Amino acid sequence: MDEIFDQADPFGSWWPYILAVAVGVAMTIRTFMGGQRCPSTNQIERKVVIITGGYTGIGKELTKALAERGAEVIIAVKDMKKAEVMCDIMKRELKCKSNIDAKIIPKYLDLRSFENVKSFAEDICKEYPIIDILINNAGIIFPFKTRNLYTKSVDGYEMHLQVNYLAPQLLTHLLLPHIRKAENGRIINISGHAHVAAKMDIDDPLNIGPYSTKFHDRDSFAHSKLAVILGTKWLARELKGTDVTVNCFTPGLVEELNI
Repeated sequence: MDEIFDQADPFGSWWPYILAVAVGVAMTIRTFMGGQRCPSTNQIERKVVIITGGYTGIGKELTKALAERGAEVIIAVKDMKKAEVMCDIMKRELKCKSNIDAKIIPKYLDLRSFENVKSFAEDICKEYPIIDILINNAGIIFPFKTRNLYTKSVDGYEMHLQVNYLAPQLLTHLLLPHIRKAENGRIINISGHAHVAAKMDIDDPLNIGPYSTKFHDRDSFAHSKLAVILGTKWLARELKGTDVTVNCFTPGLVEELNI
């Protein structure tokens, strides 16, 4: 009998426990990273919400959530054909889920062009005297087929900086008079954790200098997200004491999208 115990694998019976611990750790991490769902059940009927890039990714989930609460959501998009298809899908989903006739309207906006931003804002202001919420969600990250390819917008700015920061800032200021007419207007900018890696050149804060030796699209993306945070802080300070609040956030994970 002693020989049998001597030959037994002392760790053989530990494997179920090791597996259980591993599963428990994985579930704990998943729960932690998943965060909590918004506890608010407030409805926002008759509120006008503008979301840039509101038909894919995080923007899509924002659109659905706000439309479900009764808002009229205008999604500002570059690809109208895809947006129209996705709008129909979101409306059907909300009809099946909550039996509501969601108001989701796509409108063309190309953040790569300041002129297009101005045209979009002019049309919106004509149609909507009051804008309750503006969410600057649209953005780009490494959009080029050739990595580290320095690409300028038609306005002469590095593409990440224009699309992620300069154009949304312009849009915000053009719509601001109508946002200030709202009761408790909201401006929300979406940043990203990449801002911690930003390497800002104080002598060239807009990244328009000679890029042949210093450009890297990873750094440019991080720089644009840092600009979003700094711009948000500045505008919040400028609007202090008004009925408009300005915030930015890093969205983290979205369960439905696995991102």
